[in-house]
Amino acid sequence: MPNDAVLVVEDDDEICELYASMFEAVGLSVCCVTSQAEAVAHRSRPSCVVLDWELPDGCGRDVARALHRRWGASLPIILVTGAPLRGEDVAGADVTRCLSKPFEADEVIEAVRGAVSGPRVRHQKISRPSSPLLRAV
Repeated sequence: MPNDAVLVVEDDDEICELYASMFEAVGLSVCCVTSQAEAVAHRSRPSCVVLDWELPDGCGRDVARALHRRWGASLPIILVTGAPLRGEDVAGADVTRCLSKPFEADEVIEAVRGAVSGPRVRHQKISRPSSPLLRAV
């Protein structure tokens, strides 16, 4: 049974803090980890995962596969990355949604809320927001 927390897997501390602020502001609890090893070792199944593609000990595809093996294919994973990805990269990760950095806070929050509350639908859309990466103030 999933808990209500969003698991953020992001190696940039500032972006982790930004995610925590964004999600907590809308009533979601957050757990941030900075590596594949920490993500896979996380003790309870989250309601959703927000995942960076480039981590110090693995890539998003490997992390997503490991998390799906551990907690099942229905675990919603939202990939948020600044890395240029090929369609087969995203397909191989089997993510619920793919967003680009820089991102709009509302877009990420909407994606997480949709993933937490609705049935898992696979999207392969990569958004291209116009504003710069938001920074925690």
